[in-house]
This record gives sequence, C-alpha cells and structure tokens, in this order.
Amino acid sequence: MNLKDYLLILLVIGIWGVNFLFMKFALNEIPPMVLGMLRFFCVVFPAVFLLKRPPVPWHLLAAYGLTISFGQFALMFTALDWGLPTGLAALMLQVQVFFTVLIAGIVLREPVLAHHLLGMFTAAVGLVFIGIGHYQGNLPITAMLPVFGAAASWACGNIIVKRIGSVNALSLVVWGGIPAFCAFTLASLMLYGADGLAQHVSNLTWKGIVGILFLAYVASLVGYTGWGALLAKHPAGRVTPFALLVPVIALLAGYLVLNERLAAWHWLGIVVVMAGLTLHIFGSKWRRAVPDM
Repeated sequence: MNLKDYLLILLVIGIWGVNFLFMKFALNEIPPMVLGMLRFFCVVFPAVFLLKRPPVPWHLLAAYGLTISFGQFALMFTALDWGLPTGLAALMLQVQVFFTVLIAGIVLREPVLAHHLLGMFTAAVGLVFIGIGHYQGNLPITAMLPVFGAAASWACGNIIVKRIGSVNALSLVVWGGIPAFCAFTLASLMLYGADGLAQHVSNLTWKGIVGILFLAYVASLVGYTGWGALLAKHPAGRVTPFALLVPVIALLAGYLVLNERLAAWHWLGIVVVMAGLTLHIFGSKWRRAVPDM
C-alpha cells in the first residue's frame, strides 16, 4: 500500500467510527427498516441517473446490495434499536474481519500468513478487553445476536467485491443500493403498511434527518466507495483488519462528544488492538529484518 491508500483507509475508518452515533440519532425517531429505506433512497437517487451502471452482472450487483447493504444494516439497525450500546455494536461488528480473511483464504485462495493470524489474534484479545469494559451486568443478550449476522453479511459482501474486481467504486455503491432500497422498502411496507410508513417519515425532526443524510452521503457514498476501491486493489487480508480500529474510534468519539467515560479495560483494549494492527501491517518487514540464526 502507498501513502494515498493509507490515508484513504484512515478516512473511511474515521467516518465509520462516528457512524454509529448518527445511526442512534435516526433510530431514536424511526424504526430500523424505515431508516434503511430512507438511507438507500438517498444513496440511489438522483445519483443513479448520473452514473453509468458498472459492468457487473445483475446477480452479482444484487448479491452485493443484499449482503453489504441490506443484510448488514437491517441487522445492525435492529440490534441498536433493541438497546445494544453503540460502542459495543461497533466492537462486535468487527468479527467481520475474521470472517472475511478466513473466507478469502478458502474461496479466493488469498494467502493468510503467520503474522496476519498473530496480528488478528492480538487485536481480538484487545476487543475482548474492550468488551469487558463495556459489560455492566445488564447487557441485552438478544440484541447481540443480530450483530453476528450483520458481521457475516459484511464479510460476504467483501468477498463479492473481490469477485467483482476493479470497477468504478462509487457507481457500484449507488447501483448496488437499488436492491437494498427495494428490500428495505418491501420490509417497511410489510411491517407498517403504506399509512404507517408515511406516519413514521412525517415524524422525523432535523436530528433524524441529519442522521439519515450522514449515513447516506458520508458513510455510504464516501465510506463504501473508498472501501470498495481498496478491496479491489489489495488482498482482503491486508485491508479488512483496519476495520478493527472502528470500535476504538467509536469509543473515543463517545468519550469526547457524549462525555462517556472510558474504564481501564477500554484503554487497555485500545492499546492491544493498536498493537495487533501494527503487527499485521509491519510483521512481514520485521520478519525479513530479523537475521536467521
């Protein structure tokens, strides 16, 4: 990776780190499926009329939209709506890193080296420490279950991006949003009917609208366009572990913006996650620098 790629990764991870705050803002006013519908309406329109469809078969485009967009966010929004704290949601979602690397190694035959595994294991220990810091004895266990499904959906979407290959990443996000928008709209109509859906939309305040606009135009169009471009250019095992920084940034954002206090377990976990990522990134260089005995 060059400096430009590293800067793009930091931008994407920074956006996703504060993304969960805006999810919560919107979910305080509308249900999960309605939020998803409005988010991907903004992603698709009017951009779909301005961008040419990427040269991707419709079945892969649908698979991309239904995994990385609908599957991931339908389940994640549901978990947050059921009471899962934003920091813990950001933490648990990063199980997708391990799913992605393992699936890529099996399906795409991408190399998984020893320092990759050691780095991910170290980062996983750090995430466990952060999880211990979050545990307060009243954790909504049922709200944790959808997050694992969201992580699996994201991982499958990452593999589909690798299958699609190098295409215009912004065009892929916009056109891939069409099946996600259709799925969220269908789910909303089934759950609330046309009248109920209209009522939920009419109840939005400026805070909910800001949340939707951030999710659509910043988290989706900027975040997933950058993420798709990186995955198309580099092995999944090189890119996805950087997502382990998302819960770290989410915790720091909560500390700075919402004045949420961080316990010693949180800080320990942050340090260990950073150590794991450092090992993952620079492990091969350090290994070559050590002379054989």
